[in-house]
Amino acid sequence: MLRHIGQEGSVMIDDADRQHLQRCVDLAAQALASGNEPFGSVLVSSQGHVLFEDHNRIGGGGHTQHPEFAIARWAADKMGVQECAKATVYTSCEHSRMCAAAHG
Repeated sequence: MLRHIGQEGSVMIDDADRQHLQRCVDLAAQALASGNEPFGSVLVSSQGHVLFEDHNRIGGGGHTQHPEFAIARWAADKMGVQECAKATVYTSCEHSRMCAAAHG
């Protein structure tokens, strides 16, 4: 996804970005309330539609149950390479190394 680069190289975000980021925070709160670490992520199409969202689910012992990893699995199963390349993942935190590798 292309972003406007502002003064001093800062990336400008818009209201849609803020909305998706707020949803990530809300999902992180759901994770925390269900006994998980507070992380949430959202996959958004190039047209701005939410395709998939999830929160952390490692509390049950599944150490790969990060929301970013779930997005990578879902996208690999449901989306084509070109569609994936144009989509955006929003997350409430920085990707873990495992999730960054899955997205790569």
